[in-house]
Amino acid sequence: MSKTTTANRERAAVNKRIVVCTGDKGGTGKSIVARFLLDMYLANNIHVAAYDCDPHNPQLWRHYNRVLTGGVKTIKFNQWGFSEILKKDLSSLNPVVALMDLPSGVGEYFQDFVQDMADASLGYRITMVSVLGRVKDSIIQLKRLIEFCGNQVDYVVVKNLYWGEDEEEEEIFIRYNESKTRKSALELGTIEVNFLRLVDRVYEAIDFSDLTFTEAVTHESLTISKQARLSVWIPNQESELIKGGNFLRLEGAKPRDRNNLRKGLKNY
Repeated sequence: MSKTTTANRERAAVNKRIVVCTGDKGGTGKSIVARFLLDMYLANNIHVAAYDCDPHNPQLWRHYNRVLTGGVKTIKFNQWGFSEILKKDLSSLNPVVALMDLPSGVGEYFQDFVQDMADASLGYRITMVSVLGRVKDSIIQLKRLIEFCGNQVDYVVVKNLYWGEDEEEEEIFIRYNESKTRKSALELGTIEVNFLRLVDRVYEAIDFSDLTFTEAVTHESLTISKQARLSVWIPNQESELIKGGNFLRLEGAKPRDRNNLRKGLKNY
């Protein structure tokens, strides 16, 4: 058995997770990934606390605040006292997952944040969800993330296929796939998943009405063709993120049935 496999199994014993969605800059898709993760946690009845740390583009709050018990909290990641606020919440609420959507440009604060959480001994392990675009900056950001945090956290790399149109995944992310950074990430046990492409007009319809992904499947503001596309895409995307297993606290989760989605059957 490899050292990486052994390490992953040991870390899988941690029952609670702080899942942090980050990217190299605005527009990589990290907020959409955070929204989809929250949709999955709600659909699977996973006790989750959610934090939107991007004051300039609070997508997580805008789409999910009204459907999440307790709401989505808005707070700046780099403000004084953030770690204390989070630790107080984790102690009082005891969520299985604390999901955070971060703005770009806060990497310098990661090291202190990771140390603060470790010192608190609250039983949480941090998972850094690094959302990649096709530009070199994505690799640089992941490299810095690894330098800041090392093996103190776990990593899930999300390859956002939105940027590839009709290209194959290998072509879109050739810089990353052939990089030393990827080798370093895999040596740390990083899990790689894809975020599948969804046509712009479906995203735009969801965004216009501030819908959750699940709501949008049956919402009157979407045409039947858009609803159909979404009902196929959601289970396929769930299958991808389920590969993150315990790192995302999705072990045991299963993709939803598209027919049940179309009938409006949901868990929240």
